[in-house]
Amino acid sequence: MDTFSNSSRFDKTSRSGPKVFVSEYAARDNDARNGTLLAAVAEAAFLIGLERNRNWIPDTIAFNSYQSYGTPSYWLQQLFIESSGALYLNSTLQTSSNSILASAIRYKSSQDFKTYLRVKVVNFGSEIEKLRICINGLSSKVQQSGSTKTVLTSLNKMDGNSFSEPNKVVPRKSALENASNNMVVLITPYSVTSFDLLI
Repeated sequence: MDTFSNSSRFDKTSRSGPKVFVSEYAARDNDARNGTLLAAVAEAAFLIGLERNRNWIPDTIAFNSYQSYGTPSYWLQQLFIESSGALYLNSTLQTSSNSILASAIRYKSSQDFKTYLRVKVVNFGSEIEKLRICINGLSSKVQQSGSTKTVLTSLNKMDGNSFSEPNKVVPRKSALENASNNMVVLITPYSVTSFDLLI
């Protein structure tokens, strides 16, 4: 899908030339249909590229005269909401897979006002990926209690939400039992995963 491969589109854009304004983005082809998990995962990769380079304010909500639901693309943006005003952290991704993208930010939660590292990982492939996350250079340690993992995925990459199933593809949050400064995690196929590490 072209949206995934465009994740590095702005990385080498000149900072001294004309400014770029991205007002809309979307995965658009037969795989995207009316909103699928595959489209959301591809868009997450594109958003990681935007996050590295500029700000954005998108939304994707379907509604009629009496119902509404968020598409998988809407829900993935919840994983990026704390990026505004956050400190983007330099990170290195060492992998032989060309299906994985990741980024890291440090932010203060608007919910509990605590400081977190958020490591977002996109798996655009059909296989489970094993990933080691190493946090270096912090004066404090990652706290196991209070750290969480949120995953946006589904059994079928073409799944989407609808008025009859508005929560088929939504983020699922759980405690991160092995949270530490050096941990191994498994990344689900066709997924967007956010590791919120309390520090």
